[in-house]
Amino acid sequence: MKWEGSVYVEETGDYEFIIKTENGARLWVNEQEPIIDEWVSSQGRAKEHKATIRLLGGRPYTLRLHVFKYKDKSSSISLEWKPPHKAQEVIPQRHLVPQQVPGTFIVSTEFPPDDSVSGYERGVAVSKSWDDATTSAALEIMTGVIKHLDRLAGTKPEAKDRRDKVQKFCHRFAELAFRRPLTTEQRTFFVDQHFQPELKTELAAKRSVLLILKSPRFLYTDREFAQPDDFTIASRLSYGLWDSMPDRQLYDAAKAGRLNKPEQIAQQAERMLNDPRAQAKLRYFFHHWLQLDEKEELAKDKALFPEFDDHVVADLRTSLDMFIDDVVWNGSSDYRQLLLADYVYMNSRLAKVYQVEMPEGESFQKVSLDKDKRAGVLTHPYLMANFAYHNLSSPIHRGVFVTRRLLGRSLKPPPQATEFKDGDFHAGMTTREKVAQITKPSACMSCHSIINPLGFSLEHFDAIGRYRKQEVKKDINASAELVSLTGDTVKFNGARDLAEYISQDQNAHAAFVDQLFHQAVKQPINAYGEKIRDDLTTRFEKSGYNIQQLLVEIMKVAALHQPQS
Repeated sequence: MKWEGSVYVEETGDYEFIIKTENGARLWVNEQEPIIDEWVSSQGRAKEHKATIRLLGGRPYTLRLHVFKYKDKSSSISLEWKPPHKAQEVIPQRHLVPQQVPGTFIVSTEFPPDDSVSGYERGVAVSKSWDDATTSAALEIMTGVIKHLDRLAGTKPEAKDRRDKVQKFCHRFAELAFRRPLTTEQRTFFVDQHFQPELKTELAAKRSVLLILKSPRFLYTDREFAQPDDFTIASRLSYGLWDSMPDRQLYDAAKAGRLNKPEQIAQQAERMLNDPRAQAKLRYFFHHWLQLDEKEELAKDKALFPEFDDHVVADLRTSLDMFIDDVVWNGSSDYRQLLLADYVYMNSRLAKVYQVEMPEGESFQKVSLDKDKRAGVLTHPYLMANFAYHNLSSPIHRGVFVTRRLLGRSLKPPPQATEFKDGDFHAGMTTREKVAQITKPSACMSCHSIINPLGFSLEHFDAIGRYRKQEVKKDINASAELVSLTGDTVKFNGARDLAEYISQDQNAHAAFVDQLFHQAVKQPINAYGEKIRDDLTTRFEKSGYNIQQLLVEIMKVAALHQPQS
C-alpha cells in the first residue's frame, strides 16, 4: 500500500510522527531518506514507531507512506502526529492533500532567542553565540548544497560545461541571498574569484556559498539610513508578511521598477496575503496578542475538572485558531467580530465538556451560541482557561490581560507582591469577594480600579472557561463600573457589555494597530513618525476595521519609510 501527497503544518516547531502497524512501513516527510524505516514485518504484533522532525509553519511538505504486508495474515496502519502545543492524534484530514510539493531545506542549527523586552521578538545585538550559530547554519546549508549540487546547477557529473553551470548557479544563489542583482565587483568577490583553474569545482562552490551566507548582505534585511529602492521594498514586504525572502513574482516586480508607488506595494501585499506563510505569521501574531505563547502547559485540578485533559486543551487551541482564521480570512475580516461573534468551533469532545448541543462527530463544526453568554475571543474557553488558576477563575489575570492587550492601557508594577492564597479566605466567599478583599488597600486600587471591573465582568466563566450561573451557591455578579480615559463612567453587566465597549473604543483600536505593527515590522510604531499611529487607526476605522487591509496599510508605511532611531 502507498499513500503519497503532502501534509500542511500551521505552526513552526518539532513534529513527532507515529506509525502503529503490525506490518513493515516506511515514512518520508520532506526528506529523500525515510524518517521511519521499519521495512520488516513484526509477524502480526502491532508496534509503534516514532520520529521527530522540525517543520516551518505555513507550508506543505511532501509525505509518503509505504506499507509492506508480505506474508502477514492481516494488514492495518495508523499514522498519527504530535504537533507543537497539541496532543497526539491521527493526522486530521484537513492537513492532508494528495499533491506532492518540492522539498524545503530546514536548518537544524539552534539560534539564541531574540530579545523580546519590547513586547515582540527582535534581534537587537550581535552576540558571539549568534555569530557562531550563523556559521554553523552556513556550514549546514553548504553541505546540503554540495550534496545536491548537480541538480541545483542543472548539470551532470560528467558534463563538459559542469564548472560553468555551477559557477552560474553560485551567481543565482548570491542574487537570491542578497535579494538584489549583483554588481560586477560583487560577482567577482563572492563567486568568480573562487573558480580559479587550480581549485576543484566542489571546493570553489563551497567557498562561494560560505562567503555569501556569512555576508551582512544576506544576514541583515535592511541598510541603515538608505533611501529604500525597489529591492529594499521587496525585502521589507516579504519579511514583514512571510518571514522569508521575496518570491519570483515580487523579485521580478522590483527588477522592473514596479515597487516604488503605494498602489504597487498594496497590490503585491494583497497578493502575498493569500500565501499560507502570511496566514501562519498572522496566526503567530494572534497567539502573541492573546498571550497564548507565554504558558507552556495548561493544566487544571483533576478532582474538580477530570474531563479537562491534554486532548481537550489541544482541541481548544484548534478551536480558537479556527475561529480566528474564520474571522480574519473570510468575509469582511472585521476586527470587531473577533470580540462580538456569537459562534465557536467545536467537536463532540468539546461539546460534551462545555455542554453544547451539536451533531455527533470528531470533526470541528461551527456552532452558534447564546450571544448574551459568549462574545468572540474574549470568552473563548481556551482564553478563559489560560487566564485562570488551576481551580478558580482569576479576575486579576483576566483584568490585566484586557487592560494591557485589548485596551492598550498601561499599569504600574504593584507596590508590593501579594500572593492570592485561596485557603486564606472563608469557604463561602466567591472569587469576586476574595479579590475585592485582597485588593482593597488604597495602594492597590490605583491599578485595581481598572483591573477589577474588567475581570469581574468575566466571572461567569470558571477555571476551564465553562459558563456558570453560580459559585459557592451564590449567583454570579458580573456587573462592574470602569472610569474611562476620558473620565466617563462605563457600566458593564457581563462579558457581552465588555466586548461591545472594547469593539467601539478608539484606544482599543489604536492598541490593536500598535500590536500588529510591532509584530509585522519588528520596530516601534513611533519610529515612523508621531502621526503614524493616528493615521493608521483612522484608516483602520474607515475600512470597516478590516484586519487584512490594516496589514496592507502597515506594510505600505514600513516599505516606503526608513525608521528613525
